[in-house]
Amino acid sequence: MQPGKLYGIGIGPGDPELLTLKGARILAQCDVVFTVISQHVSASISGAVVEAVRPRGRVERLVFSMSRDRAEREAVLAANAQRIADELRAGRSCAYATLGDTLTYSTYGYMLKLLRELVPGLEAETVPGVTSFATLAARADAVLVENTEDLRVIPAFKASMAETVAFPEGSSTVLLKTYRSRNALIRRLKREKDLEVLYGERLTMEGEFISRDLDEIEARPECYFSLMLVRRP
Repeated sequence: MQPGKLYGIGIGPGDPELLTLKGARILAQCDVVFTVISQHVSASISGAVVEAVRPRGRVERLVFSMSRDRAEREAVLAANAQRIADELRAGRSCAYATLGDTLTYSTYGYMLKLLRELVPGLEAETVPGVTSFATLAARADAVLVENTEDLRVIPAFKASMAETVAFPEGSSTVLLKTYRSRNALIRRLKREKDLEVLYGERLTMEGEFISRDLDEIEARPECYFSLMLVRRP
C-alpha cells in the first residue's frame, strides 16, 4: 500500500486568522490531524486553531515531554513518531500542526527525520507559519530590523546565559523561551544603556501582555508562552 502524505503545518502564534490559506486548506482536508501540546500545558492552542478550520478528518493530540532528561524527551518523540507512522502506513494523509513556523525551534524537524526512517518513500510537504517574534513586532508596531541591522534569534531558556548573551550595535536580538530566564535577563538589561526592550506573552491569545517597562515585566509571574526583543540601533 502506498503510504499517506505527511504535511507539516506551521499554524502561527495562536490566532486562527494568522493561519495561512494553504495551511487552513490542508488541515481541513487531511484524514488525520495531529496537534501538539506540552505535558505542562492544560489547553492545546494548536488544537484550538485546528478546530477553527473545521477539519473533516480525525484530530488527535500528541503530548510531548519538556523534561531536561534527553533520553525521556527522545523516547516520547519516538513514540509519537510511531503513532503518526501507523496512520501513514495505512494510507492516510496526516497533518502535523505546530505553533509558529514549522522549522523554527519546532518538534517537526525531529519528527520529519524520524518519519522518513520509519516510512520509506514517504512524501512530505512543509507549510511555513508566522513566527512569534514577527507577531510581537507587529502587535507593538515595533521595527524588528531595518536597513543593514542584523537579526539574531537565541533560545534563552537558561538563566545562566543572561550575563553572557551579547547585544551588538546595529542588531535586534530575539530571546525565545524566556520562561525560566526572564528576570535574570531583566536584571542584566537594567544595567545596559541604549537598548530598546520589548516583552510579550500569550501573543494573540486571551491574556496577551506586551510591555517595554522592565519593572512592570519583572513583577509578573513568568509565562511559558513568552519572548523578548532587545534592539540596539
